[in-house]
Amino acid sequence: MKMERILLSIIFASMLAITGCGGDGEGDGTGATNGTGATGGGDPSNSCEAFCGSRCTFMDVDPGDNFDACVNQCSTIPGFDDQCGSEAQAVVSCLEANDCPEENVENLCRSEILDWGGCFAL
Repeated sequence: MKMERILLSIIFASMLAITGCGGDGEGDGTGATNGTGATGGGDPSNSCEAFCGSRCTFMDVDPGDNFDACVNQCSTIPGFDDQCGSEAQAVVSCLEANDCPEENVENLCRSEILDWGGCFAL
């Protein structure tokens, strides 16, 4: 239980940078060419591909209109060029299913975030 709390603290300290999704660009098609996940609809190989394939801005990763540019920018974030694509994709899927919440994320997507955080922390 103590390890889970430490892990959650690390993850959510990082998530303070979350800027949410929707907002002014809601419905403008941003990210629509990407789909969810990696280019071509395949499984993302790392966290950057999962977050860049999202329709949400998440933890300083803004999908924008260009998937490749997003992945290149994201890979500069320490640790995001990882082997946690499927875990990150589960987080993205949960967030999108909940309309990309800006608050209460830890309660809505707790198990997904813990799984991703466990992989991310390795």
